[in-house]
Amino acid sequence: MSLLLSAEYRKVFSTKLWWALLIPAAVVSLAFTWGGAAIGALGELSSRGPFPVALPAFAQGISIATVFALILGGTAVTGEMRHKTITTSYLTAPSRGSVLVAKQLVYASMGALYGLVCMLAATLGALLGDNFPDAKAWFTVAGVGVIAMILWTLFGVGLGALIGNQLGTIVGGVVYAIVVEPIANTVMRFNDLGEIPPFLPNKTSSDMVSTLSMDLFVQGLPAGLRRGEYLDNQARELLGLQYSPSWWGSGLLFIAWTTVFGLAGHLTARRRDIT
Repeated sequence: MSLLLSAEYRKVFSTKLWWALLIPAAVVSLAFTWGGAAIGALGELSSRGPFPVALPAFAQGISIATVFALILGGTAVTGEMRHKTITTSYLTAPSRGSVLVAKQLVYASMGALYGLVCMLAATLGALLGDNFPDAKAWFTVAGVGVIAMILWTLFGVGLGALIGNQLGTIVGGVVYAIVVEPIANTVMRFNDLGEIPPFLPNKTSSDMVSTLSMDLFVQGLPAGLRRGEYLDNQARELLGLQYSPSWWGSGLLFIAWTTVFGLAGHLTARRRDIT
């Protein structure tokens, strides 16, 4: 297995794709958090003190940045199929299953790397915005954000193994994540079906981070506003969280989605004709 892992890391780092996707992911995290921190710092103009807006802004930035982790994971199997190297990988390994497991392990670590870099970028954004939240709350959200990145990368690996075509995987995955599901969520919310979106893949992932950040945001509000249920409800409704379960409930749902696609992709790739 160690040789397979080394081979997979060489495949990842021998191309420019991993850092070409990492850079925009970090920029998105930095920009969202910087903007949120700057807005929250405006609260210092009043006697109520600064608002920890950097927390939900960080969560929104991470939710968008995970698209790049999805793309990276989507190339794990499809990249080799596109360049006709998957046959060699299968023939030189003990089994197809061992190759796929090695890919999942390597790309999970790449997802962790993406999450850590985005966390550092977001931390810089909060500092530049001169409104760094409570450290415990910040790194709690950051930790869940790293988990979201890992899961999205594994989701991409499973999706790519299931579809088998690189263009179809990337375009299909990205279009679904940023166009199809958001539109479907909006339509359902305005047709009294708002209880359904929190169970869809992209929403479960974003809710995992957003719900936690919103809970911690409310806890970090100035004392005079901490009991304002109206403000809390309005903010959750704005983010579409009014029907969402707890953050860990959303996390379990997204783990389930990732597992389903991972197993489906694993089983499909083991049986696919590569001649």
